Amino acid sequence: MSPDALPVAQIHQVLENGAAQRDLPNGWVWSCLGQVAAINPPTDFDRLADEAEIPFVPMAAVAEETGTIDVSRRRPVAAVRKGYVRFREGDVIFAKITPCMENGKTAPVLGIEGGYAAGSTEFHVLRPSCIDTRYLWYWLVRRAFRAEAQHNMSGTAGQLRVPIDYLRSTPVPLPPLPEQRRVVARIDELFAEIEEGATALDRARHGLDTWRRALLKMAVTGELTRDWREANRPAETGADLLARIRAERGATVEGVRRRHQLLRLVPIGTASLTTLPEGWVWASLGDLFDVTTGSTPSRAEPSFWEGTIPWVSSGEVAFCRIKKTRECITSTALKGSLNRLHPPGTVLLAMIGEGKTRGQCAILDIATCNNQNWAAIRVGLTPIQPRYIYYVLLERYYRSRRESQGGNQPALNARKVAAMVISLPSLDEIREIVRRLDDLLALGEAAEHEYVEAGTAQSKLRQSILRAGFEGRLVPQDPADEPASVLLARLRDSDHRTPTRRRRAGLNEDFSHPPLPGLLQQSRGPTGPARG
Repeated sequence: MSPDALPVAQIHQVLENGAAQRDLPNGWVWSCLGQVAAINPPTDFDRLADEAEIPFVPMAAVAEETGTIDVSRRRPVAAVRKGYVRFREGDVIFAKITPCMENGKTAPVLGIEGGYAAGSTEFHVLRPSCIDTRYLWYWLVRRAFRAEAQHNMSGTAGQLRVPIDYLRSTPVPLPPLPEQRRVVARIDELFAEIEEGATALDRARHGLDTWRRALLKMAVTGELTRDWREANRPAETGADLLARIRAERGATVEGVRRRHQLLRLVPIGTASLTTLPEGWVWASLGDLFDVTTGSTPSRAEPSFWEGTIPWVSSGEVAFCRIKKTRECITSTALKGSLNRLHPPGTVLLAMIGEGKTRGQCAILDIATCNNQNWAAIRVGLTPIQPRYIYYVLLERYYRSRRESQGGNQPALNARKVAAMVISLPSLDEIREIVRRLDDLLALGEAAEHEYVEAGTAQSKLRQSILRAGFEGRLVPQDPADEPASVLLARLRDSDHRTPTRRRRAGLNEDFSHPPLPGLLQQSRGPTGPARG
């Protein structure tokens, strides 16, 4: 669409709105996107050979906020002549649909092989006529612009889009063309420095994660408290503790039933296990604790969900302490069995789930029930600190994800959880391990918080740089630059003298990007170059 297609009154209103926002440096003017760029102009593929392959850009190929486009996908021209958005070198593509627009899926189309591409119909295409491509992209990718565009979306829920008329009438500060390019160069330079800092920050966060995993491994193998053992000799060893817990649990009817009917544990083979420090012993969770599962009361009976008994659902077990639950059930929903009401100090372990869910754990600070997806390890009924078992399971979670790359891990059940083997030191050393881990991991959490804040600060710094650039505060003005108003006037005069088809395409000699000769030669016959 030609810039002159905008109503004069609308243009004046845009300029007045821009002037009301702030004053601009000398040589700058307020314009609107419809004046400086053709929006969704036609892109002629008629001269391209049907068999010629060009980049194809689905929405997923555009990175958020970085302006990076994955152009590895290619399709024949014949397959994209209809039903897709077309664009070319020098354009800017802007995601118009939610949530892609809000997430910053917009990018300058620069350096594409062959000069032409096609992509998702959910892109608006902006073709610069008197504005630098990257200057325009930086203006569009600002969070302030996206927030304003979000308020002007139209459509139905989940299908909201930025209207083309809104884009056409959006104010944009326009510096002289040489200054636009200086602004872009300075933003690029500053952003590159920030990116270096972001890379260093990512390395630090990765190093912190590695340190955390190593710390937990040291804790469960006895390395963390080696110095403590050298200075302290507990009266009761880990083997003594295991024997005492076995005796206490076996002395009850419930203990006998658990051991003979539910667990039926396979004897622990220590040959494949690492050597433990003196005083430590290998033990199964089922040897030490009652291990049970839960259930979900019928959702078809609303009265089951009107009680006061806390009930843990999926999503609430995520390496945390549970002090309250989203839902509560009645005693009737327990079907008369209080055995499924777990005491405080119980450790819950996720037995199923995809991605990062399986293997997550939490400590109950209150008595609760739980659904069937969690194993309840009743640590609180023994003298062992629940946080020790929590840390043991956390170390196991990190190790299993590293060994299996986090994918397709087999589901667990109560029997498998009960058969899990853990290292068991004395109670005194357990207390020392928990104390040291609490202190050290708290320092790690503080560092993690600082890294998050640093990342947020970097993001804010990028937006501050963009704001300074578009306010004329990032680079000095050059009085010798041709004022943007003169550039706009010349564009209007040139557009009036240009044939209709060329005007609709939004072409201008300074900003047009003709196709590379190879694609055009292919349309003339077999003498063209091979596919790029």
